[in-house]
Amino acid sequence: MATISISWTGNGLQRLTVAAEHLEDDGKRHTAFRRAINHTGDKAFTRVKRSLSKEIGTTQSIIMKYGHIKKYRASGGGLRFEIVSRGGPIPIKNFRARQGGAGVSASPWNNRKLYRHAFIVPSLGGHVFWRTGGSKRLPIERIAGPNVPKEMVKEHVAHAFSSLVASDLPPRLAHEIRVLTDGTVT
Repeated sequence: MATISISWTGNGLQRLTVAAEHLEDDGKRHTAFRRAINHTGDKAFTRVKRSLSKEIGTTQSIIMKYGHIKKYRASGGGLRFEIVSRGGPIPIKNFRARQGGAGVSASPWNNRKLYRHAFIVPSLGGHVFWRTGGSKRLPIERIAGPNVPKEMVKEHVAHAFSSLVASDLPPRLAHEIRVLTDGTVT
């Protein structure tokens, strides 16, 4: 399981906290923070999926299917937005696998690679296999590619998440405060 979370500090946070204190009750303050966190978190979720897709070399739908990526939004109980992946490796067949004379070529991580002596079995879902018993016909083992939870904790994904949050959360919180105070606090 991989989880991306961020804590944000700085003088911008202090200014927004002072502005949020102008809201007359804790309920409105909590609502402003929750709305801003969820709006920014949804954008960050999209950016994380795009970043993973670009880095791993497959579509976002495949990453969602095999990575079991979910988002947990901020609610009345807590002001946290989490992106969690509990999936496993993506099968090599999802990386434009092609059967050739020497084996199967596929391109995980956008890098075409030849898997020597591997073969595609259409009757087993088009997955890519190789023999694990030497020259015997069986047993065979399915070849797996990148593991989504492992890729999700790498630096490029964390950077995509944190850079968006740092740039978008303060203005969004200011917007939510203006909405809830009918524009009296700017």
